[in-house]
Amino acid sequence: MTDMVRRLRKEHTDMTVLLDMMDRQIARFDRGEAPDYDVVRGILDYFLTYPDLYHHPKEDMVLRTLQARAPDKAEELNILLRAHHDLALLTRRFATATVDQMVNPQESARAWFGSLARAFVDANRRHMAIEEERFFPTVLRTLTEADWEAINEHVVAGGDPLFDGRVEERFQALRDAIIDAERAKTNGRRKADKAG
Repeated sequence: MTDMVRRLRKEHTDMTVLLDMMDRQIARFDRGEAPDYDVVRGILDYFLTYPDLYHHPKEDMVLRTLQARAPDKAEELNILLRAHHDLALLTRRFATATVDQMVNPQESARAWFGSLARAFVDANRRHMAIEEERFFPTVLRTLTEADWEAINEHVVAGGDPLFDGRVEERFQALRDAIIDAERAKTNGRRKADKAG
């Protein structure tokens, strides 16, 4: 596996952690509780920042290289380019709904927030599944070492502001929430092991 695909898969794993956290916020919302809007905003800020500016452009570059190398194999995967654009639009709509829900917690705003929250999580999960199941295997079988070297030369470097070592200050509360969730999960496993 190339370093690029390894990195993209790691980024998918990191984004899945955030989608799992969003699922927990949606569950709170469904129970009539207020979600932790700091966590929701942090997740949205992350998705508006890192995937849109660094992750998706890397995937787009790999796809364009696949289009040049094997257009027949790339044709069915061209939907990914449009999907990246659509995910960015959905994320911005969800961010707007989150602000509206915080300012105007009426039932109509609640319905809009809940609907967009689910759409956001589901669309991101479906998209990553397509990439994991179809895109990555295709590019790994098709692209040459020279292709990967050319891709790496043109990739805009950008460290992950949440998962790569030093956490940007604006994501510190989100990072703390991730650590708390992991501790709770680990403690739950320990209790289950002791009980079993």
